[in-house]
Amino acid sequence: MRFLHDAAPPHDLTYDDVFMVPRSSAIASRYDVDLSTDDGTGATLPLVVANMTAIAGKRMAETTARRGGLTVIPQDIPIPVVADVVSWVKKRHHVFDTAIELHPTQTVAEALALMPEARPPGRGGR
Repeated sequence: MRFLHDAAPPHDLTYDDVFMVPRSSAIASRYDVDLSTDDGTGATLPLVVANMTAIAGKRMAETTARRGGLTVIPQDIPIPVVADVVSWVKKRHHVFDTAIELHPTQTVAEALALMPEARPPGRGGR
């Protein structure tokens, strides 16, 4: 990213404050992008999630935010819904998704049965 002036502005920017201009890059393919981290854990999530209604939902926004990424909320979403999504994501825990407590005698199958489904109902199962 390049700013028109020498330094970044001293204040935060919003979507309306930024105009992005496509440019060529030395990267030939998205598969050439290395998202590995210094600690060796790697990154399995995108840095920015596209502003597509089917992709940029609450769960994706939460997961991406937890890993330090951004989710662009589609412009055709009503303002009250956008406010609800942003509020919901900001209230989520920064590290943990949903804590599940198990006794030492419980099985992995029991743990999997307690985990919430990642997809909305009717969108396919595991």
